[in-house]
Amino acid sequence: MNRTFLTLGFIICFLIHLAANPLLQQNPLLQQIDSLKLELRKKLPPAEKAKIFGDLSWYYNSLNLDSAFHYGTQALEMSRQLQDRKLIAQSLNDMGAIYFVKGDIDQSLSHYEEALLIREEDDDKEGIASLHFKLGATYFRKMDLEKSMDYYLQALRFYEEVGNEGVVSNLYSNIAVTYTALGNYSRALEFLQKAEVFFEEKGMGPQLANTQLAIGNAYISSKDSAKAISYYEKTLETSKKSGNFVAEATAYNNLGSVLTERGKHREAIEYINKALEIRYREKLESDAASANLTLAINHTRLGNYQLAKDLLLSSLGHFEAMGYGEKLGSIYFQLIAAYAGLHKMDSVFHYMNLFVKNSAEVLDERVISVSNELETKYQTEKKEQHIELLNQESDIQKLKLRNRSLWLAAVVFLLLGGGITAYLLFKQRQLRAEALLQEEIRRQQEASTRAVLDAEEKERRRIAGDLHDGVGQILSAALLNLKQLNKGLRSDGNLNPDVVDDAIRMVEDSYDEMRSISHQMMPNALVKFGLVSAVREFVNKIDGTVIQISLGVSGLEERLDGQIETVLYRVIQECVNNVIKHANATKMSIQLVHDESGTTLAIEDNGVGFDPGSIDWSGDGMGLHNMRNRLEILNGELEIDSRPGHGTSITIFVP
Repeated sequence: MNRTFLTLGFIICFLIHLAANPLLQQNPLLQQIDSLKLELRKKLPPAEKAKIFGDLSWYYNSLNLDSAFHYGTQALEMSRQLQDRKLIAQSLNDMGAIYFVKGDIDQSLSHYEEALLIREEDDDKEGIASLHFKLGATYFRKMDLEKSMDYYLQALRFYEEVGNEGVVSNLYSNIAVTYTALGNYSRALEFLQKAEVFFEEKGMGPQLANTQLAIGNAYISSKDSAKAISYYEKTLETSKKSGNFVAEATAYNNLGSVLTERGKHREAIEYINKALEIRYREKLESDAASANLTLAINHTRLGNYQLAKDLLLSSLGHFEAMGYGEKLGSIYFQLIAAYAGLHKMDSVFHYMNLFVKNSAEVLDERVISVSNELETKYQTEKKEQHIELLNQESDIQKLKLRNRSLWLAAVVFLLLGGGITAYLLFKQRQLRAEALLQEEIRRQQEASTRAVLDAEEKERRRIAGDLHDGVGQILSAALLNLKQLNKGLRSDGNLNPDVVDDAIRMVEDSYDEMRSISHQMMPNALVKFGLVSAVREFVNKIDGTVIQISLGVSGLEERLDGQIETVLYRVIQECVNNVIKHANATKMSIQLVHDESGTTLAIEDNGVGFDPGSIDWSGDGMGLHNMRNRLEILNGELEIDSRPGHGTSITIFVP
């Protein structure tokens, strides 16, 4: 599992509560907001009004992001008009926090860095330390771990000097997360457990929830999923009590990710949907888009390719707008699998090309970034050397500087060479992955074709058996009677009436049997009059004392495509036979609806029901395997809703 995916959620939670009063509860918070709104109704000096806007923005940050953004924007505009440096810096700080939670990291960095410049010019040491903390979290979100750790350590030095235990414990937690990202899990857990003890002793619920979440992430990264699950469950309990909705959503999401890795896809979907409910409610768009990606992976593995595709396309639009290259690559890769399951090969190759292009672009960006950093360091080093040469004329110093330049140039060369090597290795792995994907697509197509051929072969064997056991036996007996008649005519010219009657009856029975088999292969009503008439004729033949079947039809005044009619008729036959044989139902409903989007078939019964999760799709279980194969040919969708003791509902849609 990608440890970055799990640890990012902790940072989001952490920053929300970073500077807030750790003992603040929701009811007093709402009372404070109401009090500030009452103050706004008074005639206040602009500076006082701007300060109240800023306070409202900060309080709303943990309750309603839209309100927080509204008041934060007003505070920043008014403070700029007043040219009040302290208010401007505070408003920039508040807006940076709001953008961070919304997932717009570039805007968050821009506001934080502008605020930092003002506080550095004003020598506001406490304000500088606070921004160092937040910049550390923000650079971690961009996975610039070197800058993140540098800002964290600067903040830690200040808060340790002034003895602020609460903020020091917060920093322990974030430094631990950085250690987790760097792969030093034992060091990460050491810092996190110190923070956990402090927050628990002080009753700081939101911070405790964040720390427990981070401990779970550290255990995931060290491959101890059992302990991780235990800490995620602790996080849920703590976050619900303290109102930390972001930690709660992230814990649900991470539990879903663990269950995804374990192959428990239905349980994973339940947890991820709980996370999505919170993230949509709080308008955490980037987090919701990430959760949809994980949700789509689970649906793909369950064979729900259409739903997986829809989820991926919704996330794709968000990440394209945000410019998240690595996320786009993950979505492209999953879309390849989804479209392969839907047998839409044009789309498979389209997203395969996008995936290859995106992977190359992401790697190129990394190589360029590393090269630019090295070039900057190299140019800086050259300037420092030049100044030193001007100040010192010593030949020994010149030699040292020259050696230093050569050493740096060698490092640049080696790192660039390493980057190129990494790129070539990546391309090799990429080609191997493409080959594996092609093999998987070929295997799925072969399996689908084999299933269709197997179904056809079984149908041929059934018809052959019916002909042999039914028509064949009757015609054989009729033939014997006719031979007996022929023998009688030749010997004495007399006909035996009983033998003649038997022969005629046998030929009539043979005709009826042949007609029945022909009707099973392709009902006459289906060929002449269409799907609705054929289904109605089929239903009317069912004994009403065995099961009562109601048929509803809408929008089928005109006939459908012949292949669609045949497949839907066979599906209805299969469903009715399954209900009669297995469901012990007394009532059954069949609804056929056609509109511009396609044809929907809904079949419900009040029988004993079953667990859809127990279906073996690789076998013939209750004919559902063949039913799904028929629908796949038409790009149809099949949904089954059932549980023991509550009947069964089957919904089919054919576009």
